[in-house]
Amino acid sequence: MVYPIGVEDIEPNHWVAWVFDLPGCYSKARNREDAVANASSKIAEYFEWLTHYHYRTPQPTERIEIEVAESFRSFISEGDYIVNAFFEDDRRPLSRDEVEHVLKLLEFTRGDLFRVIRRISPEQLDRPIRGEVQSSIRGILNHVAWAEWWYFDRLNLAFKSEEMPEDVMSMLEKVRTHTRRRLPHLAGNTMITECIGERWSARKIVRRTLWHERAHTQQIIRYLGQ
Repeated sequence: MVYPIGVEDIEPNHWVAWVFDLPGCYSKARNREDAVANASSKIAEYFEWLTHYHYRTPQPTERIEIEVAESFRSFISEGDYIVNAFFEDDRRPLSRDEVEHVLKLLEFTRGDLFRVIRRISPEQLDRPIRGEVQSSIRGILNHVAWAEWWYFDRLNLAFKSEEMPEDVMSMLEKVRTHTRRRLPHLAGNTMITECIGERWSARKIVRRTLWHERAHTQQIIRYLGQ
């Protein structure tokens, strides 16, 4: 079975291959070649992940193959902002079935995150992390919440920033509640916006939201040595 992917250098030395037909499925590497080469195994892992949640979805019955459908090179816009990919695939409106599917996936990604952090002590939550942009696990969780808020703000669909709670767990809950409430209204939405030179759509914010939470959950797992 052939899966089309889009490839981009989302940050310096950080390439991501996005599997368009599998929301939340991606492959990352320090270079384009490895991101593409690893995509097949990441697709297999993705289906194993769904099986873990007893989620019924069509499994590939043939050998997994990859087709690079789109490529994007990020560039610097005003204020040193890195403009990331808006693929042609991001133009496709979300169907109602896709929205329902994404809502389930959001349950799974949040379940993964909470399973990792539920037994973390306050000391572990605030222990400094060296060599990372976020200085602690609390900082990572804060970043996850604000990024999800920010994605929806790209389509002018976020709540007011001053309404964000200070407690990080309350932040995660409020943002995710807002996301789940907004998503059903994005079915069929064809709006495309541009902010600081970067284009956004409903499909793109779904793509980024699922990726972002999964990626940072793995970051926390690595830090804790789990």
